[in-house]
Amino acid sequence: MLRKEVNIIIMEAFYKTYKPAWRSFYKLLFLALIILVLAGLVNYFKPGEAWVKWVWIAAIIVDACIILYITAKRLTMSLILRDNPEKIEDQEIAFIECNPLKPFSSDFRKSIEIGLSNIVHIEIKQSMMQMLMRVGNVIVTSSGTGTEEIKAPNIPNPQAVCDEIQLHARRYAKSAEA
Repeated sequence: MLRKEVNIIIMEAFYKTYKPAWRSFYKLLFLALIILVLAGLVNYFKPGEAWVKWVWIAAIIVDACIILYITAKRLTMSLILRDNPEKIEDQEIAFIECNPLKPFSSDFRKSIEIGLSNIVHIEIKQSMMQMLMRVGNVIVTSSGTGTEEIKAPNIPNPQAVCDEIQLHARRYAKSAEA
């Protein structure tokens, strides 16, 4: 008696969120360091002056604001890959961004969703500094507009992210052709 093996592929829901890398905020972190160094130089050349303590206080306040901005920007920006074969509305890539500098504006929160079956092109753009830090901008183009719709900045390991998005998008491109 011949025994036939049947491979059953169970497609499970897949949700993955990508955030900008901490190291991608190197310009702002460098600015915070420069401010502290300048305050230290003022203290070195003018020791004992009464106004020098105010320079230190101002430097610490500015540095705290920079760190808060970096943290808020990183926490409020997400590239989300949703692939749930059972729900058509959950087969998409979404980019959500909040601008912490505009809390009362209509531009505070922006959200763009593209169905996985509508993805035409995925691209990575990197500056030389981004290449050194292994981060990059992931850009997604859809069939609806033909223009760059999602621009997710400073995503760590952008090539792996693009490969993963393309892998999930191909599944729906093949099923649309059939």
